[in-house]
Amino acid sequence: MTNEQNTVSRKEASEALDSIVTNKHRLIETQRPPILLTLLASISYAAIIFGYGMTEHENLWALAMWLGGLGFAISVGLSYYTSRILGVKPSIIPKSSASMRLTLMSGLVFIILIIGGRELRLIGFEYAPHLAALLAGIILFALMKKYPTGEYVEEKNNDNS
Repeated sequence: MTNEQNTVSRKEASEALDSIVTNKHRLIETQRPPILLTLLASISYAAIIFGYGMTEHENLWALAMWLGGLGFAISVGLSYYTSRILGVKPSIIPKSSASMRLTLMSGLVFIILIIGGRELRLIGFEYAPHLAALLAGIILFALMKKYPTGEYVEEKNNDNS
């Protein structure tokens, strides 16, 4: 056996990398969960945040948190199941540093909305949980549509350097 070494030109390497990025974008497009499932997850998550913001001691708003949690768990489970049926194993832990930053930043935003909605309500702004839940639902819906796999894929630059 001989070991042949082929040299790859800069242009061929660039085309190969562009092909990988294009394939990642196509994979993400095929993994988008159905709109109804995304909507269910967003509304359920908003119900959790709203229920937490409105809860005082033990009242019926805690039921909204429980029902929201149940709906969110069902929607995430169905999303995971549909991905598995399509032959894709979704990752729970981000694989790249950009994806990790996306996950941490979105988590920070959700934490601020959860705590901020409740604390502002306790201070006297009674519609803070409504606003926090609405924002959280919209943000989660947008994130699930733009990044259905949770992986951040950088857009292709058209630099000819």
